[in-house]
Amino acid sequence: MSILIDAFSKEKLLACKGYNTLFIDKNIPVNHESIVPTSEREKYPEVEGNKKGLLHYSDLTVLYNSDRKVPFVSAYNIDGTDKQKVSRTSFRPEPRIKTALQLDNAFYDLRKDGPTEFEIGHMAANNEMAWGTDAQLRAYRTFFFTNSVPQAEVLNTGIWKSLESYIITEAAAPSKNKKIAVFTGPVLKSNDPQYIEDKRFQIPLLFYKVVVFPTTKGLFSTGFVMSHQRRLEEMKMFAKTYKIEKAMVAKEPFTDFQYKTVFQMDMGALEELTGLNFKWKGVQRLKVPNDMNQVKKIRKVRDSKDAKDAIKKTEKMFLPRSSTQAPALTMILPS
Repeated sequence: MSILIDAFSKEKLLACKGYNTLFIDKNIPVNHESIVPTSEREKYPEVEGNKKGLLHYSDLTVLYNSDRKVPFVSAYNIDGTDKQKVSRTSFRPEPRIKTALQLDNAFYDLRKDGPTEFEIGHMAANNEMAWGTDAQLRAYRTFFFTNSVPQAEVLNTGIWKSLESYIITEAAAPSKNKKIAVFTGPVLKSNDPQYIEDKRFQIPLLFYKVVVFPTTKGLFSTGFVMSHQRRLEEMKMFAKTYKIEKAMVAKEPFTDFQYKTVFQMDMGALEELTGLNFKWKGVQRLKVPNDMNQVKKIRKVRDSKDAKDAIKKTEKMFLPRSSTQAPALTMILPS
Protein backbone atom coordinates (compact mmCIF):
# COMPACT_ATOMS: atom_id res chain seq x y z
CA MET A 1 0.00 0.00 0.00
CA SER A 2 2.89 2.38 0.70
CA ILE A 3 3.92 2.26 -2.98
CA LEU A 4 0.41 3.28 -4.00
CA ILE A 5 0.38 6.12 -1.47
CA ASP A 6 3.81 7.33 -2.59
CA ALA A 7 2.78 7.19 -6.25
CA PHE A 8 0.00 9.75 -5.78
CA SER A 9 1.45 11.84 -2.96
CA LYS A 10 1.86 15.45 -4.06
CA GLU A 11 4.94 15.78 -1.87
CA LYS A 12 6.55 12.82 -3.64
CA LEU A 13 5.44 14.05 -7.06
CA LEU A 14 7.12 17.40 -6.48
CA ALA A 15 10.44 15.55 -6.24
CA CYS A 16 10.02 13.67 -9.55
CA LYS A 17 12.57 14.40 -12.27
CA GLY A 18 10.52 13.16 -15.22
CA TYR A 19 11.72 12.22 -18.68
CA ASN A 20 15.49 11.85 -19.07
CA THR A 21 16.82 13.63 -22.17
CA LEU A 22 20.13 11.69 -22.09
CA PHE A 23 18.58 8.31 -21.33
CA ILE A 24 19.67 6.53 -24.52
CA ASP A 25 23.01 8.20 -25.19
CA LYS A 26 24.73 10.65 -22.86
CA ASN A 27 26.21 12.43 -25.86
CA ILE A 28 22.99 12.80 -27.87
CA PRO A 29 20.18 14.66 -26.10
CA VAL A 30 16.67 13.72 -27.26
CA ASN A 31 14.91 16.78 -25.90
CA HIS A 32 11.21 16.72 -25.03
CA GLU A 33 10.79 20.43 -24.31
CA SER A 34 11.42 21.41 -27.94
CA ILE A 35 8.54 19.26 -29.25
CA VAL A 36 5.74 21.75 -28.59
CA PRO A 37 6.05 25.05 -30.53
CA THR A 38 6.73 28.15 -28.44
CA SER A 39 3.43 29.68 -29.56
CA GLU A 40 1.50 26.77 -28.02
CA ARG A 41 3.29 26.66 -24.67
CA GLU A 42 1.03 29.38 -23.27
CA LYS A 43 -1.54 26.58 -23.02
CA TYR A 44 0.54 24.77 -20.42
CA PRO A 45 -1.12 24.89 -16.99
CA GLU A 46 0.30 26.52 -13.91
CA VAL A 47 2.06 23.61 -12.22
CA GLU A 48 2.95 23.73 -8.55
CA GLY A 49 6.68 23.19 -8.24
CA ASN A 50 7.50 23.69 -11.94
CA LYS A 51 7.80 27.16 -13.45
CA LYS A 52 7.85 25.79 -17.00
CA GLY A 53 4.43 24.18 -16.60
CA LEU A 54 5.73 20.62 -17.04
CA LEU A 55 4.34 17.64 -15.17
CA HIS A 56 7.18 15.34 -14.11
CA TYR A 57 6.59 11.76 -13.02
CA SER A 58 8.98 8.79 -12.84
CA ASP A 59 10.87 8.77 -16.17
CA LEU A 60 7.78 10.40 -17.68
CA THR A 61 6.96 14.04 -18.40
CA VAL A 62 3.59 15.26 -19.65
CA LEU A 63 3.42 18.47 -21.68
CA TYR A 64 -0.22 19.26 -21.03
CA ASN A 65 -2.71 21.30 -23.04
CA SER A 66 -4.99 22.86 -20.42
CA ASP A 67 -7.33 24.25 -23.10
CA ARG A 68 -8.11 20.83 -24.56
CA LYS A 69 -7.65 18.93 -21.25
CA VAL A 70 -5.36 16.35 -22.85
CA PRO A 71 -1.59 16.12 -23.33
CA PHE A 72 0.26 17.68 -26.21
CA VAL A 73 2.70 14.84 -25.62
CA SER A 74 3.67 12.30 -23.00
CA ALA A 75 7.45 11.79 -23.16
CA TYR A 76 8.88 8.74 -21.46
CA ASN A 77 11.87 6.42 -21.16
CA ILE A 78 11.77 2.63 -21.40
CA ASP A 79 14.57 0.31 -20.30
CA GLY A 80 13.92 -3.29 -21.33
CA THR A 81 16.62 -4.85 -19.18
CA ASP A 82 14.33 -5.58 -16.24
CA LYS A 83 10.67 -5.78 -17.18
CA GLN A 84 8.25 -6.51 -14.34
CA LYS A 85 4.64 -7.54 -13.90
CA VAL A 86 2.69 -4.79 -12.21
CA SER A 87 -0.76 -4.09 -10.83
CA ARG A 88 -3.24 -1.57 -12.17
CA THR A 89 -5.10 1.09 -10.22
CA SER A 90 -7.75 3.71 -10.94
CA PHE A 91 -7.12 7.02 -12.68
CA ARG A 92 -6.86 10.05 -10.42
CA PRO A 93 -6.68 13.83 -10.77
CA GLU A 94 -3.26 15.44 -10.84
CA PRO A 95 -2.85 17.39 -7.56
CA ARG A 96 -0.32 19.92 -8.91
CA ILE A 97 -2.75 21.62 -11.30
CA LYS A 98 -6.35 22.77 -11.00
CA THR A 99 -8.90 19.98 -11.17
CA ALA A 100 -11.05 22.10 -13.49
CA LEU A 101 -8.36 21.69 -16.16
CA GLN A 102 -8.69 17.90 -16.17
CA LEU A 103 -11.17 15.36 -17.44
CA ASP A 104 -12.47 13.04 -14.74
CA ASN A 105 -14.69 10.02 -14.15
CA ALA A 106 -17.80 12.17 -14.38
CA PHE A 107 -16.85 13.09 -17.95
CA TYR A 108 -16.43 9.45 -18.92
CA ASP A 109 -19.83 8.60 -17.40
CA LEU A 110 -21.78 11.26 -19.31
CA ARG A 111 -23.46 8.86 -21.71
CA LYS A 112 -25.93 6.91 -19.60
CA ASP A 113 -27.72 4.80 -22.21
CA GLY A 114 -25.65 1.95 -23.59
CA PRO A 115 -21.87 1.88 -23.83
CA THR A 116 -20.11 5.22 -23.60
CA GLU A 117 -17.49 3.88 -26.02
CA PHE A 118 -14.93 6.24 -24.47
CA GLU A 119 -12.25 4.61 -22.38
CA ILE A 120 -9.56 6.43 -20.44
CA GLY A 121 -6.77 5.95 -22.94
CA HIS A 122 -3.31 5.74 -21.43
CA MET A 123 -0.73 7.70 -23.38
CA ALA A 124 2.34 6.41 -21.52
CA ALA A 125 0.91 3.03 -20.54
CA ASN A 126 1.46 1.35 -17.18
CA ASN A 127 2.93 -1.77 -18.82
CA GLU A 128 5.38 0.32 -20.81
CA MET A 129 6.68 1.89 -17.60
CA ALA A 130 6.96 -1.40 -15.70
CA TRP A 131 10.75 -1.68 -15.65
CA GLY A 132 13.54 -1.49 -13.08
CA THR A 133 13.46 -1.71 -9.30
CA ASP A 134 10.72 0.94 -9.10
CA ALA A 135 8.55 -0.68 -11.77
CA GLN A 136 5.34 -0.62 -9.75
CA LEU A 137 5.84 3.00 -8.73
CA ARG A 138 6.44 4.02 -12.35
CA ALA A 139 3.39 2.09 -13.48
CA TYR A 140 1.10 3.62 -10.86
CA ARG A 141 2.23 7.12 -11.84
CA THR A 142 0.81 6.68 -15.32
CA PHE A 143 -2.70 6.65 -13.80
CA PHE A 144 -3.27 10.40 -13.82
CA PHE A 145 -5.96 11.97 -16.00
CA THR A 146 -3.24 14.29 -17.33
CA ASN A 147 -1.61 11.26 -19.02
CA SER A 148 -4.80 10.16 -20.76
CA VAL A 149 -7.08 10.92 -23.69
CA PRO A 150 -10.58 9.57 -24.39
CA GLN A 151 -10.25 6.67 -26.82
CA ALA A 152 -12.79 4.37 -28.43
CA GLU A 153 -12.66 0.95 -26.79
CA VAL A 154 -11.94 -0.76 -30.11
CA LEU A 155 -8.78 1.34 -30.49
CA ASN A 156 -7.67 1.43 -26.87
CA THR A 157 -7.81 -2.33 -26.34
CA GLY A 158 -7.10 -3.27 -29.96
CA ILE A 159 -4.53 -2.02 -32.43
CA TRP A 160 -3.28 0.81 -30.17
CA LYS A 161 -2.60 -1.69 -27.41
CA SER A 162 -0.86 -3.90 -29.95
CA LEU A 163 1.50 -1.06 -30.78
CA GLU A 164 2.23 -0.60 -27.07
CA SER A 165 2.93 -4.33 -26.80
CA TYR A 166 5.25 -4.06 -29.79
CA ILE A 167 7.33 -1.39 -28.10
CA ILE A 168 7.47 -3.31 -24.82
CA THR A 169 8.48 -6.55 -26.54
CA GLU A 170 11.15 -4.91 -28.63
CA ALA A 171 12.72 -3.07 -25.72
CA ALA A 172 13.02 -6.38 -23.87
CA ALA A 173 14.22 -8.47 -26.83
CA PRO A 174 17.53 -10.34 -26.47
CA SER A 175 20.67 -8.94 -28.12
CA LYS A 176 19.17 -5.47 -28.60
CA ASN A 177 20.00 -2.11 -27.10
CA LYS A 178 17.38 -1.86 -24.39
CA LYS A 179 16.88 1.86 -23.91
CA ILE A 180 14.38 3.78 -26.02
CA ALA A 181 12.47 7.06 -25.84
CA VAL A 182 8.79 7.33 -26.72
CA PHE A 183 6.62 10.39 -27.43
CA THR A 184 2.89 9.96 -27.77
CA GLY A 185 -0.34 11.93 -27.72
CA PRO A 186 -3.43 12.99 -29.64
CA VAL A 187 -3.34 14.97 -32.88
CA LEU A 188 -5.07 18.21 -31.90
CA LYS A 189 -6.91 20.01 -34.69
CA SER A 190 -8.96 23.20 -34.40
CA ASN A 191 -11.81 21.54 -36.32
CA ASP A 192 -11.96 18.40 -34.17
CA PRO A 193 -15.65 17.54 -33.59
CA GLN A 194 -17.53 18.37 -30.40
CA TYR A 195 -18.55 15.52 -28.13
CA ILE A 196 -22.31 15.15 -28.29
CA GLU A 197 -22.61 14.74 -24.50
CA ASP A 198 -20.38 17.74 -23.70
CA LYS A 199 -19.97 20.22 -26.52
CA ARG A 200 -17.17 22.00 -24.65
CA PHE A 201 -14.91 19.04 -25.38
CA GLN A 202 -13.48 18.54 -28.86
CA ILE A 203 -12.65 14.90 -29.55
CA PRO A 204 -9.16 14.22 -30.96
CA LEU A 205 -9.57 11.71 -33.77
CA LEU A 206 -5.97 10.75 -34.45
CA PHE A 207 -3.17 9.55 -32.17
CA TYR A 208 0.56 9.43 -32.82
CA LYS A 209 3.49 7.56 -31.31
CA VAL A 210 7.13 8.40 -32.06
CA VAL A 211 9.94 6.05 -31.01
CA VAL A 212 13.65 6.88 -30.81
CA PHE A 213 15.84 3.79 -30.60
CA PRO A 214 19.55 2.91 -30.84
CA THR A 215 21.06 0.66 -33.49
CA THR A 216 24.58 -0.24 -34.58
CA LYS A 217 24.22 2.58 -37.11
CA GLY A 218 23.24 5.21 -34.55
CA LEU A 219 19.95 6.58 -33.20
CA PHE A 220 16.86 6.41 -35.38
CA SER A 221 13.28 7.66 -35.08
CA THR A 222 10.03 6.48 -36.60
CA GLY A 223 6.37 7.33 -36.09
CA PHE A 224 2.89 5.81 -36.21
CA VAL A 225 -0.59 7.31 -36.45
CA MET A 226 -3.92 5.65 -35.62
CA SER A 227 -7.54 6.79 -35.55
CA HIS A 228 -10.82 5.97 -33.82
CA GLN A 229 -12.93 8.21 -36.05
CA ARG A 230 -14.87 5.45 -37.81
CA ARG A 231 -15.96 3.82 -34.55
CA LEU A 232 -17.03 7.13 -33.00
CA GLU A 233 -19.07 7.91 -36.10
CA GLU A 234 -20.81 4.54 -35.74
CA MET A 235 -21.61 5.35 -32.11
CA LYS A 236 -22.91 8.82 -33.02
CA MET A 237 -20.52 10.54 -30.63
CA PHE A 238 -20.23 13.80 -32.56
CA ALA A 239 -22.42 16.84 -31.94
CA LYS A 240 -22.75 17.44 -35.65
CA THR A 241 -21.63 15.89 -38.92
CA TYR A 242 -17.87 15.93 -39.12
CA LYS A 243 -16.24 16.34 -42.51
CA ILE A 244 -12.94 14.59 -43.06
CA GLU A 245 -10.25 17.11 -43.91
CA LYS A 246 -8.45 16.75 -47.21
CA ALA A 247 -5.83 14.04 -47.14
CA MET A 248 -2.39 15.49 -46.51
CA VAL A 249 0.55 14.46 -48.62
CA ALA A 250 2.76 12.05 -46.75
CA LYS A 251 6.28 12.33 -47.87
CA GLU A 252 11.78 3.49 -42.80
CA PRO A 253 9.97 1.83 -40.22
CA PHE A 254 9.91 -0.92 -37.82
CA THR A 255 9.88 -2.72 -41.16
CA ASP A 256 8.35 -5.91 -39.83
CA PHE A 257 5.40 -4.17 -38.13
CA GLN A 258 2.38 -6.14 -39.38
CA TYR A 259 0.34 -3.03 -40.13
CA LYS A 260 3.18 -0.74 -41.22
CA THR A 261 1.63 0.00 -44.61
CA VAL A 262 -1.38 1.52 -42.89
CA PHE A 263 -0.14 3.21 -39.72
CA GLN A 264 3.53 4.05 -40.22
CA MET A 265 4.22 7.58 -41.39
CA ASP A 266 7.16 9.56 -42.60
CA MET A 267 8.41 11.75 -39.76
CA GLY A 268 8.15 14.94 -41.79
CA ALA A 269 4.55 14.17 -42.65
CA LEU A 270 3.83 13.36 -39.01
CA GLU A 271 5.24 16.74 -37.98
CA GLU A 272 3.06 18.48 -40.52
CA LEU A 273 0.02 16.59 -39.27
CA THR A 274 0.62 17.25 -35.57
CA GLY A 275 2.25 20.68 -35.71
CA LEU A 276 4.95 19.34 -33.37
CA ASN A 277 8.73 19.11 -33.73
CA PHE A 278 10.48 15.74 -33.66
CA LYS A 279 13.89 16.77 -34.96
CA TRP A 280 16.97 15.98 -32.88
CA LYS A 281 20.60 16.43 -33.85
CA GLY A 282 22.20 13.01 -34.12
CA VAL A 283 18.90 11.15 -34.65
CA GLN A 284 18.25 9.83 -38.15
CA ARG A 285 14.78 9.22 -39.54
CA LEU A 286 13.57 5.98 -41.04
CA LYS A 287 12.10 6.62 -44.46
CA VAL A 288 8.49 5.79 -45.31
CA PRO A 289 7.29 5.80 -48.94
CA ASN A 290 5.15 8.68 -50.13
CA ASP A 291 1.39 8.07 -50.05
CA MET A 292 -0.89 11.01 -50.70
CA ASN A 293 -3.89 9.31 -49.08
CA GLN A 294 -2.16 8.05 -45.93
CA VAL A 295 -4.15 10.04 -43.36
CA LYS A 296 -7.42 9.49 -45.19
CA LYS A 297 -6.85 5.73 -45.02
CA ILE A 298 -5.91 5.83 -41.36
CA ARG A 299 -9.13 7.63 -40.49
CA LYS A 300 -11.17 4.82 -42.06
CA VAL A 301 -9.50 1.99 -40.16
CA ARG A 302 -11.74 0.67 -37.40
CA ASP A 303 -9.83 -2.42 -36.25
CA SER A 304 -7.26 -5.03 -37.27
CA LYS A 305 -9.55 -6.48 -39.95
CA ASP A 306 -9.79 -3.10 -41.66
CA ALA A 307 -6.02 -2.73 -41.37
CA LYS A 308 -5.44 -6.09 -43.06
CA ASP A 309 -7.85 -5.17 -45.85
CA ALA A 310 -6.03 -1.88 -46.37
CA ILE A 311 -2.68 -3.69 -46.48
CA LYS A 312 -3.85 -5.81 -49.40
CA LYS A 313 -4.60 -2.65 -51.38
CA THR A 314 -1.42 -0.73 -50.52
CA GLU A 315 1.49 -3.06 -49.78
CA LYS A 316 2.74 -2.94 -53.38
CA MET A 317 3.57 0.73 -52.81
CA PHE A 318 6.19 -0.05 -50.17
CA LEU A 319 9.84 -0.47 -50.97
CA PRO A 320 11.75 -3.65 -50.13
CA ARG A 321 14.12 -3.43 -47.24
CA SER A 322 17.66 -2.62 -48.39
CA SER A 323 20.84 -4.01 -46.88
CA THR A 324 21.88 -0.54 -45.78
CA GLN A 325 18.70 0.25 -43.87
CA ALA A 326 18.89 0.56 -40.10
CA PRO A 327 18.02 -2.58 -38.12
CA ALA A 328 14.28 -2.89 -37.63
CA LEU A 329 12.49 -3.70 -34.42
CA THR A 330 10.73 -7.06 -34.18
CA MET A 331 6.95 -6.94 -34.21
CA ILE A 332 4.38 -9.65 -33.54
CA LEU A 333 0.73 -8.62 -33.32
CA PRO A 334 -2.32 -10.69 -32.46
CA SER A 335 -4.57 -11.67 -35.34
